[in-house]
Amino acid sequence: MILRFVRKPRSGCLKLLYITAFVCLFFVISSHIKHSLSQANAISAPFDSDGIAHTLPEDSKEYLNHEHAGVHSEDAPLPIIKNEDGDGVDADRVDQVYKADQDQEQIPAVGAVAANDVFGKQHRSVRPDSNDVNYPHLNTNGKFIPHRRIVHLDLKGGAFKPEFFTEMFRYLNRIQATGVLIEWEDMFPYTGTLSKAVNGNAYSLEHVEFILNEAKRYRLEVVPLVQTFGHLEWILKLEQFAHLREDSRFPQVICFAEKEAWNLITDMIDQVAVVHKKHGMNYFHMGADEAFQLGICNASVMEMERQGSRDRLILWHISRTAKYIKEHYSITVLAWHDMFGHAVEFDLAAYHMTDVLEPVLWSYAEDLDLYLPKTTWLSLKPFRRVWGSSAWKGADGPARFNSNPLHYIRNHEAWVEQLSRNYHEFEMLQGLILAGWSRYDHLAILCELAPIALPTLAMSMETILEGRPLQGDYPVSRSILQCAPSISMGITYGCQFPGYKVYELVNEFWQRKKQLQQYREDDFELNGWLSRVADEFLSSSQWYVEKIEPLLEYYARPILRLEKDLRIELSRIYYQETVDEFIFTYMKDDIEWVQQKLGAIERILKLNHFPRRPFIPSKSLDEL
Repeated sequence: MILRFVRKPRSGCLKLLYITAFVCLFFVISSHIKHSLSQANAISAPFDSDGIAHTLPEDSKEYLNHEHAGVHSEDAPLPIIKNEDGDGVDADRVDQVYKADQDQEQIPAVGAVAANDVFGKQHRSVRPDSNDVNYPHLNTNGKFIPHRRIVHLDLKGGAFKPEFFTEMFRYLNRIQATGVLIEWEDMFPYTGTLSKAVNGNAYSLEHVEFILNEAKRYRLEVVPLVQTFGHLEWILKLEQFAHLREDSRFPQVICFAEKEAWNLITDMIDQVAVVHKKHGMNYFHMGADEAFQLGICNASVMEMERQGSRDRLILWHISRTAKYIKEHYSITVLAWHDMFGHAVEFDLAAYHMTDVLEPVLWSYAEDLDLYLPKTTWLSLKPFRRVWGSSAWKGADGPARFNSNPLHYIRNHEAWVEQLSRNYHEFEMLQGLILAGWSRYDHLAILCELAPIALPTLAMSMETILEGRPLQGDYPVSRSILQCAPSISMGITYGCQFPGYKVYELVNEFWQRKKQLQQYREDDFELNGWLSRVADEFLSSSQWYVEKIEPLLEYYARPILRLEKDLRIELSRIYYQETVDEFIFTYMKDDIEWVQQKLGAIERILKLNHFPRRPFIPSKSLDEL
């Protein structure tokens, strides 16, 4: 039939009509092909500033959408944030010099992306979060950059004098922190029953208002942290509150099921929240980590029987506490993850955990593949929104008082990988809290004071903002600190940051302490002729003592100088309690040893005769 149709004679008009139809069909097909090619270009891999396409990482949102959601006409290439010249950031690194005049400084808004800074080369998706910030921030290698970067200030040890907060907040703003997590503990001016447990140097309400106003001035969001489960040593250590302990032997966990204890918990929450709410409070951290004693006090035993298990008892308390905060103050509640990270999804739903709080996954180790495995992230997937928590100080030993940057830098390098691998498992990975502990708990000794770790904090923040290991090269930190910060233990002189003299003196003391210890262990004359026997009974050889004296002066005198200098510099930042505690904890033994030896030398060199043996008093077995 087709051949018949083709061969049939046709008129001139009919031929013209056929030709016109074929031409129209050709243009329609050409237009369709061109539109398809345009769509293909719209979903191509993101381009770096050099124009070279980079493969999307398999764990990124863009990769998942491209592979599993199909091609949509509304998809567009991920935009590159422009620099101040209007073109994409050219370099793979940005060596931005921070210029901040302390008198007339431009303070960027929280989470703002400044031109030419370390955010300047990140790709952004078009999905906004609750604060109208595009999410997720990914760098050109697909690494996740948290848009909330909250620095933890632990005031249960080494609490600053109020005026020092201004310097700290200015510094935090410059390194691009977006907020602070303030753990007030016994430094908050509680009233009523709680006033009995307050520190003698606690801030006044006016001090607290000043601190919160200064944070707002430097565009830092403030999140209060109030422990509501464990780590309540500051209250439970006292005789008048000892009856509220979960275990009568240990002042760590409160007997939370007891009505009186619950009233105390809500009183703490209310007093802190009321003050913070006046200054703008979007988040409240309820702590809830490391509750080591559970199901021991009578009220907890009875409640555990009602709930059915120890794990459900935990969920019952955390859930009701978070619900109380959320309902009374209309804010988002945060809690450390470790006490409920193992709970089954059914129980999480039964106690409405996913409705009342957002978990904060914390780990301060260098190897997070070991200490924060994928299973931990997946166990918290029902929460939809989560946080991470790294550390910038106070997490590599309860008696570490000197700088150890490398540990914390490696922790943040590991967090870059953790965030990048796991952000797509959740509706939103809200941000990273950089924890800075002053003590391991209220009853532990002081560890790193804040100035000791501020260079570490700058390098850690730069690592997070860059989204990759920086191999010892930190141009942004170098510009802010005005020195080349060391990543190893030791000291860098000439830096400029809040408390830099304390940083120099403490690290010098650490070095001098090591030298003195080596001298005490190894020196031939010292151990032979200026031992404890010489100290107490003045029996020694003056010839050897004269040889010892110049070496002892070399090793010992700097310790005495450092004590004086440190007392002066520490007192500019801290209350006298902190000054005395630091000196007593870390310097007192060496100071006393030095003073004892110098005194023994002086007395021995004045002697003309020595006692005959035996001169050491004997002790009978009956006295042992």
